[in-house]
Amino acid sequence: MKTTPNPSSATMKAVALAAGVSTATVSRVFTAPEKVSPTTRQRVESVAITLGYSTAPLFPRGITPRWRKVLVIIADVTDSFYSEIIRGIEMQASQQHCLITLVDCAHQSINRCLPETRGLPDDYDGLLYVGLSPSSLDRPPSLPSVVINEYSSDHDAPTLHIDNLSAAFNAVNYLIQRGHHRIACVTGPEDLAICQYRRQGYLQALQRHNLTLNPYFITRGDFTFKSGIAAAEHLLTLTPPPDAIFCHNDRMALGVMYRAKQLGIVIPRQLSVIGFDDIEESQYADPPLTTVAQPRVAQGEAAISLLITLMEGKPLINRSYL
Repeated sequence: MKTTPNPSSATMKAVALAAGVSTATVSRVFTAPEKVSPTTRQRVESVAITLGYSTAPLFPRGITPRWRKVLVIIADVTDSFYSEIIRGIEMQASQQHCLITLVDCAHQSINRCLPETRGLPDDYDGLLYVGLSPSSLDRPPSLPSVVINEYSSDHDAPTLHIDNLSAAFNAVNYLIQRGHHRIACVTGPEDLAICQYRRQGYLQALQRHNLTLNPYFITRGDFTFKSGIAAAEHLLTLTPPPDAIFCHNDRMALGVMYRAKQLGIVIPRQLSVIGFDDIEESQYADPPLTTVAQPRVAQGEAAISLLITLMEGKPLINRSYL
């Protein structure tokens, strides 16, 4: 007997999964079909009919809701750390009737790429900075703005971030409790506030346990795999070498592990390594990398919610959101 799908059980996410597209694409099919290729539109519509998906929630009382346009400026769109943040942004944006435009600033300054973005600022309703600070701009646009993962006192935009100092402190404290006393630190760029807080957390953990700081145990990287290799080359040739290394991100930690293995050092028996961020690649290391996890999807979702509050002209109580 043929059964009819129950419309109430079909969701936008289910349609997206079945059609092999994002939820944002499903939304565009039913609200701005001219923005979707005919082939994709036909596939999504076919899946929606099969699943019994109803577009009624998108059109309350026959009125199409206004879709806001949000510009998302990303430090490096190819960096796997940002992928989960972007996913959270897109998931929440599709539910809140926001169209997302991504701008990558990895290979050009934010001051150069932003003015060249079509329609800015007149054609956009809000702005998200991901891994960047509005203070990096000579003239920040006068748009409702939210910053993700780059807290600074140099701007007034509300910021979503974790407590980097406490997270770093806990990571180093964990190493100390495991019996390590020669703990090195591979920092990120010193001009980034998050790196300053993580470095401070490292120092406070040493001080809490009355461990003497070896200045040669602090070396600077740039968040890349190669800089992790270079840091390990320096640290592991010291006498005595560190018995544990805390890195400001996972990419550098993976570089440290790679070079340590080349030197014949067994992890974790001879050297413990802790990263930061919990990117997907960390679980495929051998052994899997111990790392500090960040709620990146939740950060992306919360950023859209905060931005909508600002775009609606409502005041925010706080400037910093952990």
